Order: sequence, then C-alpha cells, then structure tokens
Amino acid sequence: MKKILLVEDNAMILDNLSEILELEGYQTVLAKNGTEGLALTKTEKPGLILSDIDMPLMNGYEMLHEIRKDPEIHEIPIIFLSVKNHGQELLHGLQHGANAYICKPFGLNELLETVEEYFNK
Repeated sequence: MKKILLVEDNAMILDNLSEILELEGYQTVLAKNGTEGLALTKTEKPGLILSDIDMPLMNGYEMLHEIRKDPEIHEIPIIFLSVKNHGQELLHGLQHGANAYICKPFGLNELLETVEEYFNK
C-alpha cells in the first residue's frame, strides 16, 4: 500500500485529507507539526509527504531542511500545501527542496492527480 505522511496543524484539515486519501486506497500517517512529521518520516519511511508550512514547534521549511540533509530519508518527495500562494513563497519552497506546491484551497482532483504523479515516477 502507498503510504503518505500528512503534516498539518489544523485537525479538521488533517482528518479530512486522511479520510479522502484513505478512500482512494492510500495509507496515511498523521502529524500535527514539523517535529512530529520529521520523527514519523524517520520511523515510517512514507512514499510521499504532504505538509503545511506554518505550524508550531517546527515549520514545514525547517522540517524539509532536516529531511533533505538526512541520507536515509532525503529522497522522499515533499509537497507543500499552503495558503501562501504568491510567487516568492512558491519559489522559496521549490528552491529549498520541495517537489511541488499546492495552494489552499485546492480541488480534490488537483490533490489526487499530484499525489498519483509522485507515486508513478
């Protein structure tokens, strides 16, 4: 089964994303901040990470940086999900190692197509 780590501090969004992805046949692992996300990345070794950027304790950029410098997990694709949708923010995420960036609010088809694209690479 294809495993996705969801990192999001908004419990309602986290639960909704998990439910949607599980209905599509994915296994989800949930983290409510970057610190939990980093720890779960190391133990669960997901095939993909979907992460918010603005979170307590460790934000998405900090988590991304830590993942990219760890040789055991550095190749896991990371897709940011964020309301920060202006060009500078998108560019910043991609320049620092994110594989893609989906702006909130996003459509279900956009999310599922992007997720499947990374599992088919």
